[in-house]
Amino acid sequence: MANETDLEMALTMMTEPPQSPSNTLLMARGVAPAMARNKRTVFDWLYKAGITGIGIAERTCAGTRLKGDLALKIYVERKRPERKLDFVIPKRLQFAGLPTLETDVEEIGKIELHSNTARVRPAPPGFSIGLATQPQEAGTFGLVVRKKGATGGPYYLLSNSHAIAASGWANKGDKIVQPGCYDGGAVPADIIASLNDWVPFQYTDTGFPNTVDCAIAELEAGVATTTIAQLGVPKGINTEVARGTEIQKMGRTTTFSVAQVLDVHLRVPATYPNANGTLGRVGFSDVVMTSFYTAGGDSGSGVLDMENNVVGLHMAGSPVIGIFCKIGNVLDQLGVEVVTEEITDA
Repeated sequence: MANETDLEMALTMMTEPPQSPSNTLLMARGVAPAMARNKRTVFDWLYKAGITGIGIAERTCAGTRLKGDLALKIYVERKRPERKLDFVIPKRLQFAGLPTLETDVEEIGKIELHSNTARVRPAPPGFSIGLATQPQEAGTFGLVVRKKGATGGPYYLLSNSHAIAASGWANKGDKIVQPGCYDGGAVPADIIASLNDWVPFQYTDTGFPNTVDCAIAELEAGVATTTIAQLGVPKGINTEVARGTEIQKMGRTTTFSVAQVLDVHLRVPATYPNANGTLGRVGFSDVVMTSFYTAGGDSGSGVLDMENNVVGLHMAGSPVIGIFCKIGNVLDQLGVEVVTEEITDA
């Protein structure tokens, strides 16, 4: 049975640049990937069409998860017979300084960016919001936050960059409406916030340099509440989410749902619009895969454990799984903290 530390080292070697601090440290310890004769690593297949992610999770057999039996998970859009494949995922991987590690291929479907849709005042997290300049889009008001160390306001709503910041191509000051325009929101009657900040994406052909899809918008005075619909006020944050943890969320499309954490080491590519209006590859690492609990429009939902501690921010999913950003990464990169006291007029 594979050791989780060995799997984490292998995952780093496979997905981070050779010159990264993590890989430099591992190579100094004698850990290195096997090399192909053409001097390229044997992991080029990670970037083939149909590979939707890589991480560490329990092996599956006939749809059943084998408790405690960890493997390097290779997630694919669809499993196909080997005779129909252009390439075959290796069943075992070799690393100098590590034991032979087995892979486990799991079909999760196509990953897509992911509705309580009514107008509500004060606006609660868990309901539809959107960028006023994007009439065909809507996401979810995730949480109320404030700048780190602040007491009182101003307060900000937290959601995904792709939900309220046009994936980073909107302008500071752009208006956010509740509900989103797609759900009937209008300017100026339904404005609740102004876009304030977001974490820019790094677009790359390979690698996984991003860890978050997040943005904040400064709330208008008195228009929102910290009470998440049906869930209540967050108790705190939990930055140590583990496999098997039950989580819950309230979102625009699927409203209340519960799921289980499957993989806390996920590396996954996603497609986002870039500056010229075309689509580009954005690789994510240190994000979390769960069992299915969301659909389109739930993007930006706050994800909580069953004790009401925030663990993440939902960002994407497929027909069988969900993906969220870890809340520690989100808060650190935006310089904010979750508001954990009840405020009905934020």
